[in-house]
Order: sequence, then structure tokens, then C-alpha cells
Amino acid sequence: MKKYILMLALAIAAVSCTEKENGGVSGGQTVATMKGMYYAEVISDEDVIEINTGKTKTVGVRAIADTLNGSVSDIKLTLSFKGDAAAVAAYNKANNTNYTACPGSAYEFVTNEVMMPRYGVTSSTAKLKLSTAGLEDGVTYVLPVVIDSVVETDNWELSAKPYAYVVLKIAYVAPNAGSGTKEDPYNLYTVEDLLAMGGKLEEGKQVFFRLQADIDMKDVSWQPLNFASPYKLGIDFDGNGHTIDNFSCDFASYPSFFGVLNGSCHDVTFTNAVIESEVGGATGIVGSYCGTSGIPAEAHRVHVQGRVTSPGGNKNGTGGLFGRICEATITACSADVEIESGEDYVGGLFGYDSGVSHVSDCWTTGKVKAGSKVGGIGGGFIKAGSTMYNCYSTMDVDGSFQAAGILGHANLDQKNGNDTNDPGNHIECCIAWNPSVAATASDGAEHYSSGIIVGFTALKNYLVDCYHKTSFSFAESAKNAELGYAAYDQQNAGPGSPLVHGANTYDFAYHGKTAAATATVTSLAKSLGWSSSIWDFSGEYPVIKKSSGSAEDEDAEPAGQLPDFDENEFYN
Repeated sequence: MKKYILMLALAIAAVSCTEKENGGVSGGQTVATMKGMYYAEVISDEDVIEINTGKTKTVGVRAIADTLNGSVSDIKLTLSFKGDAAAVAAYNKANNTNYTACPGSAYEFVTNEVMMPRYGVTSSTAKLKLSTAGLEDGVTYVLPVVIDSVVETDNWELSAKPYAYVVLKIAYVAPNAGSGTKEDPYNLYTVEDLLAMGGKLEEGKQVFFRLQADIDMKDVSWQPLNFASPYKLGIDFDGNGHTIDNFSCDFASYPSFFGVLNGSCHDVTFTNAVIESEVGGATGIVGSYCGTSGIPAEAHRVHVQGRVTSPGGNKNGTGGLFGRICEATITACSADVEIESGEDYVGGLFGYDSGVSHVSDCWTTGKVKAGSKVGGIGGGFIKAGSTMYNCYSTMDVDGSFQAAGILGHANLDQKNGNDTNDPGNHIECCIAWNPSVAATASDGAEHYSSGIIVGFTALKNYLVDCYHKTSFSFAESAKNAELGYAAYDQQNAGPGSPLVHGANTYDFAYHGKTAAATATVTSLAKSLGWSSSIWDFSGEYPVIKKSSGSAEDEDAEPAGQLPDFDENEFYN
């Protein structure tokens, strides 16, 4: 009995304490005689809270009594909070911002109840945890926080400005700049990074760069990276599958991206490129030269789209990728270009070779209009041992003479000796799918021949399994046509079985063979054994497959100097 009386007394005492703190009880419910007015407040030292990816940050949230416009409660209150996305629009309008509503996945109230003492103006603190879940890099978010409920009474209201705002985003992480080695290349993210490349190159050293984003170079004045003698600034440029858009260059010396590529360029695409040469000289979008004398250079999976123009009066070479290729290896590249030049030795991919070079698995499209020695892939081979395999062109080719669907000239830059010269040039398994090849000289003179595959070739070159489409438009120069120069199917040739040439003086063309009427470039390429690891054969025209990773290119030790060709080495 005594124990029961003691327990009852304790219970009465507890109720009395509550009644005293909250101002009395009526009908079993708490009554607040003073109406409180409240707003939410976030406790943080950061105006914009930046959170590292995968990490969290916790901020405090509390209720504040708006004593300027209202009053406090005369009882103790328990309040809770919520996020309110509906208030984002009003926030943006008031602050002239365009922030995005914070998704629910990025925030959580760890503790969501706070206590406001009787007659209190500041509550205890709740904990709001923020994360990057559902956030996008580069986007700023806003989370409006407002009081959601009060447990003890309905005699309260929100302030006229009840919201606290949490502004957050994924923290900016400075890009890894790199150190320029093969294992840790300089990383390129912006136009400014590209412009800084020249200052990082060192004479006699191979410096490595990797493109880490697509970059728009509109209105950028570009100075080629390696344009000054002795051209010993070595480079490995890994495009990493990215695109450089709106590149242009009209620099006086070697107008192009690299000037002289001394090293390697791979896995990059140039779009809307414009190269305008005002003084002549070797000209191309990627480089005026690919390689230097005695030093090899390489281009792999490099694709260009754009326009190249150069004046007449020079024979330095003009091409979509490169003007001259010097001891170069060019594989799995393409050019979709319009080229107009008054020069000789002009091609969709390159002008000509200044050293033994090798071109394979490339294609071109567009238009090329120039002087003599003009081809859909190259202007010409002038070095013994240069080779071309597995290439095709759909370019319109227009040259004064020695025009061809694939290669304009292949006879050591000689105008005679076609039946005795043995340059060892290989032009094999190539496909001329050009809409037209036209030799336009109309001066009444007989000129060196034009051809569907090669315009003017040494008879002992390796000329093997090259084809053209049935409806091929081929036109010889005016006098040549009058004399009976014409296209006809030819058998394979080599040193042991030289090409049989026409009866006319300069008729040393290689026309290849006519494909079946039902053939496509893809069907021909597959029948010729082109590699499915390089080419995608899913369409009517094969295209180069993207790399599954960066190419492991052999490093070239940069040294040597570009060759200077005397004018008497060329002929008209």
C-alpha cells in the first residue's frame, strides 16, 4: 500500500512539473497562450557547400523565433524540418540564379527534432547530412529547408520568410596536370592547355600529352608547335578519342597544328578545320611535315574534316593531313576535305614523301583541285621503297595532268626511265571509288599520263590487286585524249613482270581492274583481306574502328633536320 501511494505521488509530481513548464493543462491538452512565429536557420561557414565525390558533409539546422514580426511560445515546443523543392523557383527569382532543386538522394536529416524552450528564441540543433548522390558535376543545387511540424500545439506559425537555403555542388577537383612523361603525360582539358603546349616542349626530348576533353578552338590564333629549325621538339600527342573543333591556322611558317610532327600523333579528330597558306610551302591540317630528315614520325587513327588552300608557284606538297611525309608511318587515318592549290604534288591525305614512308588502311573523301601530280590519297611517291596498302578514296580529283584516284605519281620524281626505274614502290589492294578523275590541261600539248589508280608510274613498281568502280568518270587532258590515251583494265605488275603500258609517249598510267557492277567498297575490301580489327565493315563504305585504348607507339628520338629540295629536283 505504501509502495502504491509513493508511485502515485511521483506521477502527480511529474504532471505538475509539466504543467508548470508549459503553463497549465486544460481537458488533458497542452495550451499555448502565446503564439510563436518561427523560421529555419542553417549553420554553415560555406556560402556554397562543395562536397567531394563519394563523400558527405553534415550541417546544423535550428529554429529561430521571429521576435521582430511575431512572438515566442509560452510552452516548450518540439519542432521538425523538411526539404521543400517547391521553393526553388522563388529562390532563383529573388537571387537571379538558375540553380537546380537538390534531389532527395543527396540529403538526409540524421536527427530531425529540435527542442525550443519555453519563451526560447533559438532551438537545439538538428543534423542534416549532404552527399553527392544524384548530383552532376558542374551543376549548382539549392535545398530549401523549412519547419514541417510542431508536436505540442497548433498555436504557432511560420515567419514571412521561413526558409533556410542550402546551396551545394560537387567539389571542383583540379585536373591532374601531369608531368610530360610516357607514364604521366601532360593532360589537356581546355584551349589554354593547348596554347601552353609549346612552352612545355624541349629540344632533343620526347614530351607526352593526352587530350582529356573535346575542345573548341574557334577564334584561336594558333602558332604551330614545331615550326623553327632545327625542328627537334619531340612530341607524343594522344588524342584519347577526343575532338578538336574549329581549328584554323594561317601562320606564315608551316601552317598546321604541329608544323613539323617529330614523334607521334594518334587517336584524335579535327573537325571544321581551316588551313590557309598565303606564302606556299608544305601545308596540311595536322602537319606541314610528318617526320624530319632521318627521324621517323607516326600518325595513327587521326581523322580530319575541313578545308586546305594554298597558292601556286611552289612544289612543296599539300594534303589533308600532311603536306610532306618524311620517313613516316601513317595508318588507319582519314580525311574528309576540300583542297584547292595551285601547286603540284597535292593529295587528299598527303602531298608527297620526302623520305621512305608507309601508308596503309586509310580513306579520303571530298574534293581536290590542284596542278599536276594530284591524287585522292597522295600526290606522289618520289622515294624508293615507299608503300601504300589497303586504302580507298571517294574524292573528286581535278588536276592539270598526272591526276589519279589514288596516287598521282610514282617514278622517283623522274620524267623518264619508266621502263627501267625500279623504285620498289608498292601500291596494293587499293580501291578508287572516286566519282571522277579529270586531267584538265588544255594547252594543246601532250602531257604525262593520268590514271584511275596511279597517274604516272615506273613499270616495275608493285601494282597489285587495285580496283575501281564500273561507272568511273575518267578524263585525260585534251591532247592526250586526242592521241588515244584511255583507261583499260591491267594485270598485276612487279619487277619480274613489269606493267604493260600504252603506245603513246607518256602513257605510263596504272588503271587497275574494274570491279563487278554489284560490288561495294566494303565487299571489295573484305575480298582483298583488309583487317577486320582495323575496319568496320558494317556499312557500304568501311570506316576505321575506334581504338580500345591509347596506341603503344615506339618513341622516336627527335633529331635531324628537314631536307631542303632544290628547284631542279622537280619538273614541270
